[in-house]
Amino acid sequence: MTEPVRFETEGISPNESDRGTIAEAAPFVAYVERLMIRVRSAKLKDQNQMLDNLQAWIDRAMTGGIDVLRDGDQIMGTLSANVSEMIDSRTMLRRIVSPMVGLAILAGVLSVVTVTVSGFEALFLSTPLEIVFAAVIFGIAGSAFTVLLRTVTMQLEYTEKVALFMVGLARPLVGGVLALAVFALFGAGIISLPLVSDQESTTRIAFLAGYGGSGIFAGQLALFAFAFGAGIFEGYLTPRFSRGVARVADKVSSVTS
Repeated sequence: MTEPVRFETEGISPNESDRGTIAEAAPFVAYVERLMIRVRSAKLKDQNQMLDNLQAWIDRAMTGGIDVLRDGDQIMGTLSANVSEMIDSRTMLRRIVSPMVGLAILAGVLSVVTVTVSGFEALFLSTPLEIVFAAVIFGIAGSAFTVLLRTVTMQLEYTEKVALFMVGLARPLVGGVLALAVFALFGAGIISLPLVSDQESTTRIAFLAGYGGSGIFAGQLALFAFAFGAGIFEGYLTPRFSRGVARVADKVSSVTS
């Protein structure tokens, strides 16, 4: 009678060996699964082949078909590069068109609102409403400039059409809010510059007068320039704020889990 195969020489049972392989492969599998999520989020028409390829690497790692400890880092780097190249090449058009559509819609809405506001001689905190609104528009323009710059240089990390559309539509509004905050800081005297503070007696800019007009005050134009700068600052602030919120959320979830 044939004796059963013994595993005492190895010191482990088959089940323990399998568990060891799975434990070693866990970081590799988690990384490849994140790549699969990236591919699905991009919503590519030909994504199935890439997803099947990534799943095959997971299966090989789980069954010990590859030496994860020795070759895992190199394989992960290659897979990440392949996924990034595929997504970048397939989403190039949408990463340009979708933000542009959002910016165009926002510009159309602002044009309508501008015409409406210019027909009223209303005050906002004892300030002509059109001056306040002009400061907000300059802030929106500054933020739109950063969105446009990142769009044409392909720096936007989003790949989903709706997310890209909202970048062009919503982020400039954040720049408008920052411009309104700058307007309030100057108005309250927290930030004070003689040219900006004097909105009545400073020199009018003649070349902005138009036909029959008196031109805009230099102080007002300086305020609009600061509002435009606040809009540009939005491009720096928003990504860092979102990453900070994500880190805090991760810490809270790790503590509560």
